[in-house]
Formats: sequence, structure tokens, C-alpha cells
Amino acid sequence: MIEITENKTDGKALAVEIAGYLSEKRRTNCFLQPEDWKGILEQGKIFRMEFSGGLYLLVEKERQFDLLYFLERNTTPVPLPDVQKPVILEQVSAERTGVSPALEEWEAAGFHRYLRRKRLFLAAKNAGQGSREIIFCGENEQEWMQTLLLESFEPYTSELPDADTLAADLREKRVIAAGKDGKLLGFLRFGREKKISVLRQIAVLPAARGRGIGVRLVRDWLALERENAAKFQLWVREDNLPALRMYEKLGFQPDGRIAPVMIKEP
Repeated sequence: MIEITENKTDGKALAVEIAGYLSEKRRTNCFLQPEDWKGILEQGKIFRMEFSGGLYLLVEKERQFDLLYFLERNTTPVPLPDVQKPVILEQVSAERTGVSPALEEWEAAGFHRYLRRKRLFLAAKNAGQGSREIIFCGENEQEWMQTLLLESFEPYTSELPDADTLAADLREKRVIAAGKDGKLLGFLRFGREKKISVLRQIAVLPAARGRGIGVRLVRDWLALERENAAKFQLWVREDNLPALRMYEKLGFQPDGRIAPVMIKEP
């Protein structure tokens, strides 16, 4: 039986190993940069499973393991031994290449389809003009925000921030608020990746949904960031029809990237 063992190499050595696999043109879902591995190892453990023609890396998170794979071209996925958390497999690909990559192979290895996301973008030059009064969430609202995030998003692929990350975003004014009569109704958290402004999460209280709060938050985000960003970007679930309609109304378009997500439950 093939076993899972803890990864003992440091970030630099692991990056070199992965670069070798990529130079061999192995099939993979891993597009991390060499500098990313050090940060991942600092955040938690990585486990490895080696077999003929392939390698799995399991990145442990609070609620799940994320699976990264490196397979030789004629190697099919092998089943994982049982682990105590769900295992999440995400495969980002270009939609023009057809349906998502190799889902049937992974179903044979014990995974099943979980959800599917698509990436949208808006060029900053198309983000409209005019100024808006932007309100930011304060640090005293952090506990409320974390509760709303947990209630609003599925736990595995939403990349919800931990307390320290959210606190830093609040200090750096990367969380926009929407409210009425002194009561917060929703917020939008964003980040920056070079010249791209990325929407991380947008959440609205259930009782306030359908009242244009989400549209207001997105327009505030566009107004705040359009002078510094070349484009705006976000991921959205394909089954979230209200969100898709909202982004389409605001001018966002698919950029051709899709992300089928599969899960293997304990």
C-alpha cells in the first residue's frame, strides 16, 4: 500500500523538485511560483505520496487538504488512502480547450464533482467615472464580519481569511462597508496583485439581500481602485445566478478560465 508521509524538504528544495517535474511536462494542477513554497510551508504541513509515474502533495489547511498532483503523461490518478479531512482538488484550465480536465479519471480514483467556478474581469478603462463616498469597515467590526463570512461561503474553496489576515486588511483599508441608519448590511474585501485588483469576498446580510447592496459595494470598489488598477478580477460559482447577473450588469466578462473543483470526503 502506498503511504502518505510528511514532506521533510525546505521550500527551496521543494521548488527545485517541482521545477524538474514541470520541465518534464508532467500533467499538473500546480502553478505556484518558487517563492510561494516557503510561505506555504510556514503556514502548515505538506504531506507527500509518491508512486510509479506520479507524486501527490497534500497541503494541510484548517478544514481540508488541498491536493496538488504531478503525473507522467501516461499515468492515471491512483486512489488516496483515507485521511481525516476532506481532500479538495481544483483544476484551473482554459474553457476553450473543452470540458474540464480529466474529471472521469479522478472520479475513478474516489473523488466526486463538488462545484465549478469561472473567472470574470473588467478593464479599468470600462469601470465608469465619477467619485463615490467610500466607507470602510472598522476593526471593531471584525468579529461580525467573520461570522457573516462563515455563514455566506462554503468552507473549502472560498479562501476565507484568518483573524490576522482580516485584521491587516482592515488596517490597510481593503474592506469596503455598506450600511443604512448606522447599521452595517454588507462588505467587500479586495486585494491587489500587481496591476490587478482582485475581489476576495463580498457578503450581504440575508435580510438585506435583493436591495442593491452588492451592486453598491462593487461600484465602490471600482471607483476606489480604478486609478491604480489596469483591470478588476474575480471568481464566481457558475451556480450562483444572482451574482453572475449582477457582475454582467456591471460590465464583467468571462476571461476563459474555469475551475472545476472535486472532493474526496473522509
